[in-house]
Amino acid sequence: MALFTEPSMGYFCAIRQQRLNIHFVNNYIFLKAFVVGTLFLILKFATPVSAQSLPPDTLTSKVEQKEQVASWSLTSAFHSASLYFFSGSVDQSNPSFDALFIYDRKTWGAFFYKSLDLLDHTTGVNYAMLGVHKIFLVGTKWSFVPTLGGELNQNYTPADKGSDFIFDLAISYKISEHLTISNDALFQNLIITKDYNWTNRLKLSYQQQDFNVSALLWQRSRAFNNAGYLSTGLDISYNIIKFSHTSNIFVGASNIYMLQSDASRANGFMFNLGLNLGN
Repeated sequence: MALFTEPSMGYFCAIRQQRLNIHFVNNYIFLKAFVVGTLFLILKFATPVSAQSLPPDTLTSKVEQKEQVASWSLTSAFHSASLYFFSGSVDQSNPSFDALFIYDRKTWGAFFYKSLDLLDHTTGVNYAMLGVHKIFLVGTKWSFVPTLGGELNQNYTPADKGSDFIFDLAISYKISEHLTISNDALFQNLIITKDYNWTNRLKLSYQQQDFNVSALLWQRSRAFNNAGYLSTGLDISYNIIKFSHTSNIFVGASNIYMLQSDASRANGFMFNLGLNLGN
């Protein structure tokens, strides 16, 4: 399964990485504000709801109740190209690497995601995301997952100019034991840059033992006077070596095809090789 090699909510056009002059004072203010805000949300979300939640790109793909107090997972993968698989656009053909760490308790969860261009540190693929999320379950079929976090552009420093806050609302419906449909509404650049973006991602996922396939449709809204686009894609993965029910080595392939765009955008395809670990 491809991580949301995203612009940066990545997950789920690519985030416009701004190659501007670096202002260390602004970086410090952003990091301080984000840390304080994240701690506040973690405390605020500590109310009894028993569920596991996942951030982008896997926000709604594996929502299930957990008996243990805490759970964690780590997914890392090498990709033959750089696709923003959460927002549905292509950066370039350089190989890339990403890693997603998730920590969940019964009442809330947190995540950290890092993406890296293996050839060029100045591209938009070099960024990180972190945040907190919570799941609201309605019956046995529906789930609602709000996520608040930050995207950190990392061409030269841990938080280059252009870093900002993001919000995602994921709604998921479990059609059957193996089939799930979900929609993510991702809002980017909310507070600091105010270069607002709104991307919707519709995802139909099928999982059968070690085989996973997802069909996706992305739509970048023109609501904030940004160039819109409509794209589609397919993500396929298979667990080739299984260590336990949560740990395995997988291979896969992913593609993004641009159906319509206000600006020139490329199509893309990549192979994936990754490792899943967890309790």
